[in-house]
Amino acid sequence: MSSPSVLANGKSSFQGIIPDFCQLQRAFMLVLLSILLALLFSLMTFQPGQSFWFNLGLNAIFTVWVSLLVGAIMCLLRQRLNRLTIPQVTLVVTLMTTLLTALSSMIAIQLFYYISFDTNYLLFDWSNRELLWIISRNSLVAALITLVWMRYLFLRQQVIKGLVAEGEARFRSLQARIQPHFLFNTLNTIASLIDINPKAAESTLEHLATLLRSSLKATTDNISLQQEIELCRHYLAIEQQRLGAKLKIDWQIEVDPAAFSLPALTLQPLVENAVYHGIQRLPKGGVVTIIIRHLEGGLSCQVMNPIPKTAARPGNQTAQSNIQQRLSIRYGERATMKVQQTAELYQVNLFLPDEVST
Repeated sequence: MSSPSVLANGKSSFQGIIPDFCQLQRAFMLVLLSILLALLFSLMTFQPGQSFWFNLGLNAIFTVWVSLLVGAIMCLLRQRLNRLTIPQVTLVVTLMTTLLTALSSMIAIQLFYYISFDTNYLLFDWSNRELLWIISRNSLVAALITLVWMRYLFLRQQVIKGLVAEGEARFRSLQARIQPHFLFNTLNTIASLIDINPKAAESTLEHLATLLRSSLKATTDNISLQQEIELCRHYLAIEQQRLGAKLKIDWQIEVDPAAFSLPALTLQPLVENAVYHGIQRLPKGGVVTIIIRHLEGGLSCQVMNPIPKTAARPGNQTAQSNIQQRLSIRYGERATMKVQQTAELYQVNLFLPDEVST
């Protein structure tokens, strides 16, 4: 089950229980399920002396025909249907499917007898109980299957709402989280600078205030890439005061930061991990390289840093896991986060789809 997308303002684009059947993937799944349903129906109604494959072919053509017809109508009416309440949309879709199945049954019967050159049934005979039974049976089966399917869609909606709520709760938790070690180190740095360099102490305090304000801000909205970069710069300015020449930063920004947006605190925790689990543990320090470029289909962000040869960078998985889950909930499989690690280098690659651009 794919996750729902979230718009740039942070609100879920998932509304209502009717999925988008205009997508090729869902249309393919609809055809596949229709064929499986035809196979099940053929197995249940098979009798000795009949041609199983002939019956399966007829049932498959009929179920795929009805399913694609229903899917096409729901593709066109999806927005209107999703404005209805759950009981209303269930009633409308069930009646629509039942009616289309009855009409399709009548047309299929006429075509079958036309192909068989049986002129006695060129016009539908309403007095023929066998034909009426076939139509009633098909309509009843379609109604029951639709009710079960609508129940599934309702339960699916509840699961998705739970995933979105959990994801946004994790998002707020990550936003509000200030690492205790970072806060204590920063306060110690400010205290040590007060006597020897009051201006540097004041500047560091301003950077810390900006980070605190951003972390405590209760919002799930996207921010511009420029704002996220500035947030990283505030953090790095504080760590620069603490680590001095050990910390070097290599920014390689190949896009206009004001033209893109992304979830807040997506890049900054990765930079923080690079400093805390990498540069800080190296006696001579090292360079944190941040590369941001636009690739085909989306925005690429890379954060690289050297690590001690004997270290496996423990303790950095929580932030990365939270970021990955938030991106998955917002953008589904279109957004990816991959980690590459060698004996001396740790690299995180983020890819955000073009929908994040403003």
